[in-house]
Amino acid sequence: MSTTFEPTARTKVRRNPVRGVYDREVVDSIINEGLICQVAFVHKGEPCVIPTAYARDESWLYVHGARANRTLNSICGQLACVSITLVDGLVLSRSAFHHSANYRSVMIYGIGEEVTSADQKMEAMRLLIEHVVPGRWEDSRQPNEKELNATLIVRIPLEECSAKVRSGPPVDDEEDLTWPCWAGVLPVELDWQDPLVDETCDRPAPDYLKGYRR
Repeated sequence: MSTTFEPTARTKVRRNPVRGVYDREVVDSIINEGLICQVAFVHKGEPCVIPTAYARDESWLYVHGARANRTLNSICGQLACVSITLVDGLVLSRSAFHHSANYRSVMIYGIGEEVTSADQKMEAMRLLIEHVVPGRWEDSRQPNEKELNATLIVRIPLEECSAKVRSGPPVDDEEDLTWPCWAGVLPVELDWQDPLVDETCDRPAPDYLKGYRR
């Protein structure tokens, strides 16, 4: 497998191209850290963008839902655009115009393909659960045949992808450097709280929830 993605007309970063990253390791790391993706598609001639959970393996991004799910049915056999964004900080410049954010984002284009094999669907379900909470799959009751049949899983090839990354301090115009206001970065980090047990559960929280981080 190639270690880089070849930029295409769709994935080439044109605005601030210096922020464009086509390294597969960087793209994979952003996908791995994220929890929710935005799936863009056209339904009955109207543009739609829907957030959903996802998972990936080496070559595919997986999304799932009910068999009648509008998003999944719309992207089966059709081109979809998927984006994932991680915000690392707010960049406060001296000028309002140059305010920004530090972020890592991924854009994926591909034609959705339904996963039909029972074994492949089960593996996709495992990937989806493990992406959200590693260690949870073996701990939970796994899907039965009825549940698998009621679930539509669509995969999108990880072939046409790019990342866009901004990091570092504000970039002010030289004439603004003496403007009398604070400038810098306000970092942000997702903070997970202690698990809240369901009132019908008498078991302690598993180790994989203690100190959960992404």
